[in-house]
Amino acid sequence: MLPGTPRRRFLALLLLAFVPWTVLVIDRGVTVLNGLFPLFVLDYNPGLTQAVRAIPTWRFFLSGGGIPRNPELWPASILLYLLALASASVRAAFDRGDPRFTGGTLLLAGLAGIGVAFSFAHRLRYTPLPVGSLLACALAWWYYWPAFQAKRE
Repeated sequence: MLPGTPRRRFLALLLLAFVPWTVLVIDRGVTVLNGLFPLFVLDYNPGLTQAVRAIPTWRFFLSGGGIPRNPELWPASILLYLLALASASVRAAFDRGDPRFTGGTLLLAGLAGIGVAFSFAHRLRYTPLPVGSLLACALAWWYYWPAFQAKRE
């Protein structure tokens, strides 16, 4: 028996889309990488401007943000998260699908997101914080771990 209803699990995964997956503290500025908006990076640097800027991802990489050491992890984490969200939505709407698939893809999305965060750690002034990635792992454990422990007949 999984905790929560399928609809509640879907809503939890949907809310995860609005949480910053990786927060980069660069000097006194903050840059946010979000799983839902992979085409833009949110940047706030109080030394330059008081406004939050939405920088296209390609420009972030080309103009000083730099490509992380494992750039393939970022799209992989987004794809895995979208697969988990789609699986949870099918389960909530039609009561179909295997919750182990949802939990597994969510856990892999979180682990890939942690890899994205720490791929920026080699830079001296960067402090990566994998906020949403850790939340994705926690949701996978909280909602879907019992599905992995249940005995199959």
